[in-house]
Amino acid sequence: MLDWHNLQVFVVAAEVENFSAAAQELNLSQPAVTQRIRALEKQLGVNLFERQGRRVYLSEAGAYLLPLAKDLLRRSNRLEEMMNSLRGEVVGHLVVGCSTTTGKYLLPPLMARFIERFPGVQATVRVGSRNRVLELLSMREVNLAFTSALTPRREIRYHRFIDDEVVLIAPVDHPWHERAPIQPEALLHERLILREVGSGTYQAMERALARHDISVDELHTVMTLGNSEAIILAVEEGIGVGFVPKLAADRCKRLGNIKIVPIANTFMTYTIWMAENAMQPATAAQLHFIKLLQDEGYLQEEEIAPERALAG
Repeated sequence: MLDWHNLQVFVVAAEVENFSAAAQELNLSQPAVTQRIRALEKQLGVNLFERQGRRVYLSEAGAYLLPLAKDLLRRSNRLEEMMNSLRGEVVGHLVVGCSTTTGKYLLPPLMARFIERFPGVQATVRVGSRNRVLELLSMREVNLAFTSALTPRREIRYHRFIDDEVVLIAPVDHPWHERAPIQPEALLHERLILREVGSGTYQAMERALARHDISVDELHTVMTLGNSEAIILAVEEGIGVGFVPKLAADRCKRLGNIKIVPIANTFMTYTIWMAENAMQPATAAQLHFIKLLQDEGYLQEEEIAPERALAG
């Protein structure tokens, strides 16, 4: 019979491609990691890794085993959680994927309150691109994902989480602060720092400016950055002005380095969605976390089924 601990060591070593790093993550010695890998290889009768210096790479057999090992470990954890839930306990590991700035600011305090309520649960937030977190959800490596777009995937069901406002920010010494609100046309004569095309922030800005017959192509874009924190830092340095989620701007505004500049007759907003894998049974921890979100006023509106998302 396979040893679950050996499988866990194999999975971690495969992900980090280094036995020393795997040992550190697992709180084991490197010889212990090597010994468990060799024991698994001996039991299966194949080499799972190819070694090149300090790096290790999956062999053909290792690449075949990895998704199966992950699935076995998930099922083992799920079994333990189910047995504990029958005793009225909420335990396990809640893993949440997040691709939005607002989610980065909102999720940690929500999860902190969740852990305070259910101390037997370990929680992890994995931050990545929209495609990456949805891929993790499809692969069942996260329980829930938070994203700013309804990306069509047949197995994914979406729930409205929150609508977030996007605001214009400028350095504290910018002349716009003295004559705010500014007219939308004023943006045509200023240096802009923008998020990448396709982000929730970009789409909200694009829609709002289109209502004033202003195209993004008409703006003097001096820099495009991949996250709101980088835009805020660039604005603080005086490189230009930029658009970021209000939640991120409010936190940094308190430090006194930026100001929010209102734009006349302009309101920018986008929706953050909570996504779940309809093909993956929900864990007790996942269900209780969703209940906490509902108790705190989130997830009160529509649910988008996979078929509707695919239909656009």
